[in-house]
Amino acid sequence: PLSGGSVQTTITIPDRAIVFGVSVRTSSAITGATSFDCGIAGETSKFGGSLGITEGASNVGVIGPQAFYIDTPVVLTANGGDFSGGAVRVAIHAVVPVAPD
Repeated sequence: PLSGGSVQTTITIPDRAIVFGVSVRTSSAITGATSFDCGIAGETSKFGGSLGITEGASNVGVIGPQAFYIDTPVVLTANGGDFSGGAVRVAIHAVVPVAPD
């Protein structure tokens, strides 16, 4: 559930991932905010800004590709007021290379 000015998602971009984008879908109508941004700390709208709060609203936030060198939480930031309810599904689209055995 969404609450407050911003929320870190329960999934993170993995260390050493090459990210192509992050997609979101509002699974339960968001209350309190008039829209929201999807990003990371320091770049709050990296994957999309002013996103929809109605149930079913979605966005595919394509970037890059960009490498990440530390586990990095995806952050949802409320616009126009704090989150007081609702839910968003988040998917990270990335490749995570591994060293050979």
